[in-house]
Amino acid sequence: METTFKKQTITRQQVLNVLADFRKQHPDTNEYEEWLDKESYKYVLVFDERMYPPKHILSQVTGIPTTEFSGGNQTNRVFEQLGFKVVLKDSLK
Repeated sequence: METTFKKQTITRQQVLNVLADFRKQHPDTNEYEEWLDKESYKYVLVFDERMYPPKHILSQVTGIPTTEFSGGNQTNRVFEQLGFKVVLKDSLK
């Protein structure tokens, strides 16, 4: 399964690899910039009963800095096309 983002092909496996790396680096998902507590983070990538910051994960997959693309629909579309679930952070409270 694959999709494209900014002319790059992205596979589901690439995303899974980055999610595994994120889990190793941040056993507590909120250790990454305390992102769950910040209003600027609106969406959550949910996989395997864990939450991930979608824009950060996409940046890690592509090597494109987060300053060079928007979050929200542009980012979420990539994950949804690869079969991942993205939800509004507020819906998890």
